[in-house]
Amino acid sequence: MINIFNITTHPYRYLQLALSMVFILGLTQNKLQAQEIWSLQQCITHAIDNSLQIEGSEIALQNAEITRKIALQSRIPNLNGGTNVGWNFGRTIDPTRNEFINETFFNNGFQLSSNMLLYNGGRINNTIAQSKVDAQATKFDLEQMKNDISLNVATVYLNILFAKENLVNAGNQLGLTQAQISQLEKLIAVGDRPENDRLDLLAQLAQNEQTQVEARNSLTISFLNLKQILRLDPDYAMDIEVTQDIKLFTDPTVMTFDEVYSSALGTQPSINAGKLKVRSAVFQEKIANSALYPTLGFNMNGRSNYSNRGVSLAGFNINQVNQSVLINGEQSIISTFQPSPILADTPYGNQVRDNLSYGFGFSLNVPIYNNYINKGNVQRAKLGIKNANITLDQTKETLKITVGQALADARAAKARLDASTKTLNAQNNQYDNALKRFDVGSLNSFDLTRLKTQLETSTVNNLIAKYDFIFRTKVLDFYLGKPLVL
Repeated sequence: MINIFNITTHPYRYLQLALSMVFILGLTQNKLQAQEIWSLQQCITHAIDNSLQIEGSEIALQNAEITRKIALQSRIPNLNGGTNVGWNFGRTIDPTRNEFINETFFNNGFQLSSNMLLYNGGRINNTIAQSKVDAQATKFDLEQMKNDISLNVATVYLNILFAKENLVNAGNQLGLTQAQISQLEKLIAVGDRPENDRLDLLAQLAQNEQTQVEARNSLTISFLNLKQILRLDPDYAMDIEVTQDIKLFTDPTVMTFDEVYSSALGTQPSINAGKLKVRSAVFQEKIANSALYPTLGFNMNGRSNYSNRGVSLAGFNINQVNQSVLINGEQSIISTFQPSPILADTPYGNQVRDNLSYGFGFSLNVPIYNNYINKGNVQRAKLGIKNANITLDQTKETLKITVGQALADARAAKARLDASTKTLNAQNNQYDNALKRFDVGSLNSFDLTRLKTQLETSTVNNLIAKYDFIFRTKVLDFYLGKPLVL
């Protein structure tokens, strides 16, 4: 990408770089008629809506919201159910009769269980608080990414405005040279100028034509850069709104560093995200400390069983039993009646109902020694707090350096614009005077061409200084929390 705001050498350097892309053709007149006009705000909105980085950050935000919901649900008792089926062979216990049998049978069981944590050293409350803070920090990270994309789009947008104006300037210089050649032809025809004077202007004409081609290619490349950010096809027909009078609301010469830095601390989402990450680290230490305290839980359970060998009492059979006894030395028969149970297979539903059991209880877990794991986690959490604070301080320090550089660059850009404007005015006056001298024959074409080249250089330098100042001022607006508008 060719950035006009990084050019510090010869004003035509960016054109020389763009010459390597000369094979890229400009848009045809038919395409221009079908182009859609995009404003800066439309470009920013489209870039944000279609950014893969933003999409990844939104996924991270969704993940943080899921973590927060899980933490909130941890206060509620859980409920789990299960079932089992099996076949037993040989001697084993029938789960429905609780007696040993030595036969093959099928069994089926059901169970429900629920557990609730009553006390765990504040782990649940701190986990919920941490998840909320993490979700907020992720939102600020997302906002910072949107701001960075907005500034990047504005930079490319201004590059296009510069390239457009530079192309117009190149066309004007070409037209001026053509007019001079036409005037010179008339002077040569009447004998007021030698034939060789035409050669200097023809060389100037060739240079102007080359400059126009390079300016057109530079504009094409700038549009390609914008389309790349917007994730549009390279052949997508588009144009941007041309603002003739870009309004600037910030004067860098009257702003102080403390004013800009103080505003940036309050408006940059990265600072708020850093502060929240420090709070998250504090909660992490509390969570780690909770492992040093006893844990009290409450549990409930219910179960039932079925067996295809399960039987139930269906009734009794009365059987007469005769027994021979001796009474006074004589053989006698005594009859008694004894009941015998009648067993029947118990239906599936009856067994599930009749074998139902349930209960509840409490559990207490007291940490005594855990191979230094719990204490090690506490120490890691404390280091995490220090690391989060260091990261926040680094972010603030980076912001301080960036704001200081932005303010200095804006002030320098304004000074360069003022100086280049004075130089351009002086070159215009000098060139106007040279034209008059050339018309009356007191100045040769070589000197006129030299002065025209100086004027063109001053014009380009002033154009670069103009857009450099606009960009630097918009960067200041960015740190002051003002919207990026043209």
